[in-house]
Formats: sequence, C-alpha cells, structure tokens
Amino acid sequence: MQTELIAVTRTEKGKEAAKKLRRSGLIPAVLYGHRFEPLHIALQERTFLAALRRERGLHGLVKLRVEGAEDGEHTVLVKEVQRDFLKDHILHVDLQKVHDDEEIQATVSLHFTGEAVGVKAGGILNHYLYEVRVQCLPKDLPESIEVDVSHLNLKESLRVADLPRLEGIKYLNKPEEIVAAVTPKRVREAARVVRTLFEAEPEEESAAAESVEGAGPEGEASAPAEGEEEATGPSGEEG
Repeated sequence: MQTELIAVTRTEKGKEAAKKLRRSGLIPAVLYGHRFEPLHIALQERTFLAALRRERGLHGLVKLRVEGAEDGEHTVLVKEVQRDFLKDHILHVDLQKVHDDEEIQATVSLHFTGEAVGVKAGGILNHYLYEVRVQCLPKDLPESIEVDVSHLNLKESLRVADLPRLEGIKYLNKPEEIVAAVTPKRVREAARVVRTLFEAEPEEESAAAESVEGAGPEGEASAPAEGEEEATGPSGEEG
C-alpha cells in the first residue's frame, strides 16, 4: 500500500511564517521537479510523523494530496527532511515530483533472508548496509530488495556487486562496498577479519583469509621457529 501525505498550499514565507505553521500542527515544505513549477506547501505534521515511523524513513514512492489545489495529486520522493534535534521537531521537508518517463534516484531498504552457514558454524553475521541507492524508472522501484545470506561461510562477505540483479535497476553504491559478512566470535580474530575485508581488494580476500587461518590461538601470530631470529630495525633494536 502506497504511503499518502496530505498538504495544503501556503503563500507566506520566512522564519516567522514557518513558526506560525508549526504552532498550528503543520510542517513547511516545497514540491519541485523537472517540468514543474516549485510549489510551496505545508504538510500535516501528525500524518507525516506517523508515516515516518511506519516506513522507517519514507523510502520509495509516496502519494501527495494537496488539498484545495487544482492539480492536487502527485507522486513524489521525500528527498530531504531538515530537523531541529535539540527541540525534537522537523523544520522543513523537500519533495521531488516524479514523472513516469524519467529515471529517479532513490534509497531502497535491504531485507535479509536465510541463516548463514557460517553462523551455524559458530560465527556472527554482521550487517554493514541496511539500504542502497538505486537508479531506475518509477515503475521499477522496489519497496525493498531481498538478500539471501544463507550461503555465507565463516570469513566470507557479500558486496554490493553480489546483490540480486533486478530488471531496470542500477546500483549506485560502489560495487566493492560490503553489505554483510560472517566473522568468528573470538573478538581479536573477528576484528582482524573485518579489517582484512575492508582493506583488501576483492581478489585478495582469499589470500587474506588464509593468513588469518594460519594465525595462532586468539588470532596471534605464531612464534618464530627455533634458530630463527626476530626481525630487527636499522639500529639493531626490535622493530
């Protein structure tokens, strides 16, 4: 079910006008877009806050109904919500009008499914992205993207490049950005694996993982073999 926001047109602008609107339970907003003259409106605060809580950020397409306007119904994206965190209220909202024949850029939530193999083996599934940026036509914009993590084993990661290929959808995040990874429960080794995942290039991950496996207990490097000397710095002191 598509979210609906209710608004009225406004003519007064400025700080004092905005304060007056907020006192009456309205939020100053502007509706803009390509081939569209910007329209200054005020949103019903009660319905907007309810939608924010229900949709966890109002991602995706939203139906806007402007009461009393000749062209009163629009499909929009919520582009920006300005907040006053000290006083805990919303200052202003920017809405972008969407045209059916024009591609849009939007944020889409990720919905994770399945239990990772590595979790069953005693690891922990860490999430690094809960949403991604996409570009597509409005008709192709999904409400969420389902991501199956059941194949992930210990020390394996899933990147943006591994996300499902959806018709008409282009991912705007960097392909190598990590979405989720399974790390060991031991704190020191888990930290080392995470550091390896983020610092190594994708093709270097297998080699990095092997080096972790060769580490001693608790992720520490093994001691030098008998007869071997530890590395020293230029002055002969240990490096």
